Amino acid sequence: MNEAITGNGLKRLAALFGVTGLLTGCIASGDPAETARMGAASRQDFVQLCTADAIRTIASSIQASTVEPGKIANQPGPFLTDGVQYTPAKDGIPAFCQVTGSYVTNPETGKTSNFLATFPENWNGKYLQLGCGGHCGTFAVSNPAMFTITITNQGLPGDIIKKGYAAFATDQGHTEMTGGTWAIEGPGMVDDEAITDYLWRSSKVLTKIGKEFTRTFYARTGEARSKIGRSYFSGCSGGGRDALVAASYFPEEFDGIIAGSPYNPNGRLFHVTATTLATLRSPDARISQPQLDLFNRRVMAQCDGVDGVRDGLIQNPAACNFRPERDLPKCTGDVSGDQCFTQSQLETLSVVLTAVTDENGAIVQPGYAVSELGKDFAPAAPPADPNAEDPWPDTPMQQGGLWSLANAAIKVFAYRNDPAFTTRSIVSFRAGGPGPIRDFRGIVPRKHVDHVVTALRSGTGHFPENLDPFISQGRKLLIWQNLSDEKLPPFPAYNFYNELAARHGGHDELRQNVRLFGLPGTAHCSGGGIPVGPGNFDALTAMENWVEKGIAPNALTATLYQPTPYGVDFSKPLGRTMPLCAFPQMAHYKGSGDVKDAASWECRADDTRMLHIGESGKRAGVRN
Repeated sequence: MNEAITGNGLKRLAALFGVTGLLTGCIASGDPAETARMGAASRQDFVQLCTADAIRTIASSIQASTVEPGKIANQPGPFLTDGVQYTPAKDGIPAFCQVTGSYVTNPETGKTSNFLATFPENWNGKYLQLGCGGHCGTFAVSNPAMFTITITNQGLPGDIIKKGYAAFATDQGHTEMTGGTWAIEGPGMVDDEAITDYLWRSSKVLTKIGKEFTRTFYARTGEARSKIGRSYFSGCSGGGRDALVAASYFPEEFDGIIAGSPYNPNGRLFHVTATTLATLRSPDARISQPQLDLFNRRVMAQCDGVDGVRDGLIQNPAACNFRPERDLPKCTGDVSGDQCFTQSQLETLSVVLTAVTDENGAIVQPGYAVSELGKDFAPAAPPADPNAEDPWPDTPMQQGGLWSLANAAIKVFAYRNDPAFTTRSIVSFRAGGPGPIRDFRGIVPRKHVDHVVTALRSGTGHFPENLDPFISQGRKLLIWQNLSDEKLPPFPAYNFYNELAARHGGHDELRQNVRLFGLPGTAHCSGGGIPVGPGNFDALTAMENWVEKGIAPNALTATLYQPTPYGVDFSKPLGRTMPLCAFPQMAHYKGSGDVKDAASWECRADDTRMLHIGESGKRAGVRN
């Protein structure tokens, strides 16, 4: 297999997903029958086509000044000699050809982005575009030849190639996995072209070039089906953002779109800023790992049975009634300890779990779920200077964590690196009104919220009205959301889906085209670290069945595997399966059988328990 990630690339991927350690997985074996069906002559033709000269000929026949195959400078991977590499069939994975290079996103300026194309020998006649992660700058999670593709695409390693998809991905116009240093040109100066590529343009242009490249490539192989039968898009996190942007702004390009835990820049940025700064309010405001463990034990004890069965899984964290200031032990004398909380620490947890509001009490961004709360709401280590205007400068994200993304998007993207502006200055804290949320929380003035929303609108797919064309065209959107997500709170997905339902005739009507699936007890993009809920399911097959066979996904079986730093170990199932039900349904225990077996659960058409909101959901800003 291609080595898509070097040592430095691993560090960047670790920073992006908040993990450390070494990769432990590999692409699983499969049935080689599909590859074996091709004759020797056809295979030889494919090998000869997967050469630098042949690929350049194809590229020049598409758009002479637009596509240029070649090795990508400064990319963590893949490193392909002359930008082309043939990989023979092995361990059930069919032979495939990969191509890297650049393409022009703006002919007027010559701005380019980089691409990665994967052409399987057993092409199924379909096109798949893959989203990226974070603020992109890598192919670390969008390379079908690497097992890390499961972080953003679900399914099993190697599925995309074994299914025969021609797949394309972009680094969105830069090769740095940082929050936004790649867009800075100086004080008060930014690279608008780079920002535009990141927000939407590189993905949209790639759809045209990728499809034309695919048709031309397979026509040269003598493949009778050189026309593309179906087109799909799939991604999680930043790739989920890419997916919703595609559904919102160029829906005609895809028959079906899969958006996993989609990153909504508008609002998430302010909540990251608030939770990060909350830990700097006093020397004892940070939460230690033992305290976080205590918090999670108390939440599980109180909320596990809310869904009707105590099985170590909280299916709807919004239905909990957990309040940290009431339900956690307070430290005697307000002196911090691992088994108690100071007032400042309780306030920090309140900021984490409570929606950010504006000065008038209107919700800006929902807070975190109480279930399996992770530590990513603040950088791993305190800053050298807690009082600095930028406590964590835009250095590698393993230092600044999510702050690096939020600070870059607000200060660099929206405020154009204005030296007179600091992200820190726009967030304050308070409890009480106005508005329905009274808990201690972050406050951001509405003028700053509106400014950021306007600046990032073209790169945000969470405006319900923008999906009207997609839905009216009969296209399909499958959203899946990790409900114990430590990086992107799950509740924006709840609110977005409910707003869509209100706009399109209710949940039953909306499910004709758009379905939401919650994955309880799972971490960001079903990555490692929370071995509680089954987090892996075959999203791509579910979408194929919906689009191509008219079989709408209703109960999708998910499997729990042993977590690893970068996902899961697919050779180690932990013996728990469970159906994922289409929102607002919740998996219902039948009353008998092993609670860890999907056969003991069912999705009921009349079930609406995911709409239930308790104290935890209300303070987090969940709306029906």
